[in-house]
Amino acid sequence: MERTANNKADLVNNTAAMVFPKTGGNFMENYVEKRLTTIHNTSEQSVKNYKQKVITFFVGLFIIVTLPYIHLGVLHRLIFPGKPKIDRRSCKNSCFDTVFRGIYESPGNSGYKHVYFNVTWQTYRIWIFTVLFILMAYESLKYVVGVISNKSLRKSMFVLFLANVYPHYYSWWSYFSYYNEDFYDYYSHHMLFTITEIVATCLVLNLCDNNNPIVSWKILAIVSINTMHICIAGTDQFIAHVIRGKGTDFQNVRNIALMFPDLLHVMIPLLVLFIHAKQNNKLLRELCFKEEVFLCVVFICMGTLFGKIL
Repeated sequence: MERTANNKADLVNNTAAMVFPKTGGNFMENYVEKRLTTIHNTSEQSVKNYKQKVITFFVGLFIIVTLPYIHLGVLHRLIFPGKPKIDRRSCKNSCFDTVFRGIYESPGNSGYKHVYFNVTWQTYRIWIFTVLFILMAYESLKYVVGVISNKSLRKSMFVLFLANVYPHYYSWWSYFSYYNEDFYDYYSHHMLFTITEIVATCLVLNLCDNNNPIVSWKILAIVSINTMHICIAGTDQFIAHVIRGKGTDFQNVRNIALMFPDLLHVMIPLLVLFIHAKQNNKLLRELCFKEEVFLCVVFICMGTLFGKIL
């Protein structure tokens, strides 16, 4: 009986040891300390993520809200001074369909409002383009802020990202004007620039993160797209307006502001690729396949021809 009792006691002790193993100290202290450490680390990461989201939101909000103010509230007032003030009490608008006003107003001589819009397909397309550009801008800023907070920013590519802010904003404003005025002479031409600019910006954003390696095809794609832009614009308005001096001050500033980012998108990526090759003790031709270079040349030639036709 005594041996049986001892065997049972040993069995209980062995079972307890298996369920609650000793780790060199009091088990409960170690367990509680481990759980508190886990909770602390989790909470710290949650707070960090929350702060990053808040910072991203306000940075994105500030930039998106500020751009139209700088464009219209500052630059347009400087470039086009002397515009007379509107008499809000006597102002009438007979082209307002008043659909969005519902029962409160009917078409006719509508009084002054800060914003008029007619309910048409053109207005809906303006809304679609505006939402798309705002979402893309916010997501881009969110990505960049995350890269900066992780201290993995590749500064050369960040410069390219900043340089492309104006071209993207200009594209949105152009589509707004196309639809608002039913003027589509340059619509297809501009759409080619917009699509290729977005592709180039996606690649630039990817390379803004140092954790993403420098790859030849990404660099060559950025260079090819912007070389095509330079070829199209260089044989188009830029030469006529800037080089030959036939453009107004506004047109010259606009053309230079659109050309300068394209030049940066050619020079900086090639410089980055050259430095990358030098750091790895390789020649540029060792990093780039002949097929890649050939495709780039074909893309530039075909894209330039296509852009001139549109």
